Amino acid sequence: MNGTIRTITLTALLAVAASLTACTDPEEPSITLPSASSPSSTASPTASATSTTTPQQQILDAYLGMQRAFLKASETANPEEPSLAQYAAGRALQQLTAGLTSMRDQGLRGRGDAVFDPEVESMAPANAPTKARVRDCMDTSKTSRYKANGDPYNDTPGGLRLVIADLERADGAWKVTGLGVHEVGSCVLANS
Repeated sequence: MNGTIRTITLTALLAVAASLTACTDPEEPSITLPSASSPSSTASPTASATSTTTPQQQILDAYLGMQRAFLKASETANPEEPSLAQYAAGRALQQLTAGLTSMRDQGLRGRGDAVFDPEVESMAPANAPTKARVRDCMDTSKTSRYKANGDPYNDTPGGLRLVIADLERADGAWKVTGLGVHEVGSCVLANS
């Protein structure tokens, strides 16, 4: 995969991975891009369009913004974290909040780092995109869940997981609307 590999603290993505489903839409045409670069490490994620960034950059910023918003909410298993709705909508937002609610009800939290390597897989229409798909090979091997009350919790090991995110642009902002996090071993990093 091309792009810069980014490390973001992951506190509970594994807890919701099982509740997330694949986000393929057979009616949506897939337009393959020759390449798309990942956001630079100094880029500040924003869901709104700016005149200084490409559509690919805006899409990746929104995807990583959603990941960061989820991570923030995962620290306390807070399904009402306001920043979730800034980067996610529809089915994706429902999946994320349901996963956080489940974590909260089980008394679970997460810790560790995950590595993201997202790239824009497709955009439509090509001249003024309003829909896009991001493909990521997320490494969760250095993450784990734990019980917030200190009781032991036997978590399953993490690893490389394929993530597919569908995004839509409305009112000048990109938001993740479909999200699929697949099982460990579902992708391979190009540099592995």
